[in-house]
Amino acid sequence: MALEQSIGAVIKYRNSLEDGGASSEFLLLKNRRGFWGFPQGHKEKGESEIQTLIREVLEETGIKELDIHSYIGKINYSYFKGDGMKSEKEVTFYFATTPTREVRISEEHADFRWVTLADALNMLDHAKLKLILSKGHRKGLY
Repeated sequence: MALEQSIGAVIKYRNSLEDGGASSEFLLLKNRRGFWGFPQGHKEKGESEIQTLIREVLEETGIKELDIHSYIGKINYSYFKGDGMKSEKEVTFYFATTPTREVRISEEHADFRWVTLADALNMLDHAKLKLILSKGHRKGLY
């Protein structure tokens, strides 16, 4: 079984009047199955992780202005594909900021929200995504 590689981003809205962490907002996307998460997608042959990140964020959110700041960490999980075959996935996450609040979600998503760190931790459905968000916070990234 081949390991699928994806790249994802924890994206924080960068307000020009940045006043500390209290008003920080993070972008969450709701997939068609009803789960909240971060923009992420498959790394294509020949792409660097950063190229994948920029492409996937643009495809899934329409955000063109993205400043990538730091590597956060990786998560691994197993899931069943539509054909019933089990697959292993590794997702590498980076922290990024954007001055853009306008989001145009792709067909693969049902909704999006800009939310506080506390709300994001409550809304994220998967424990490993909560760990990535918490890890970035512990590293002092946001």
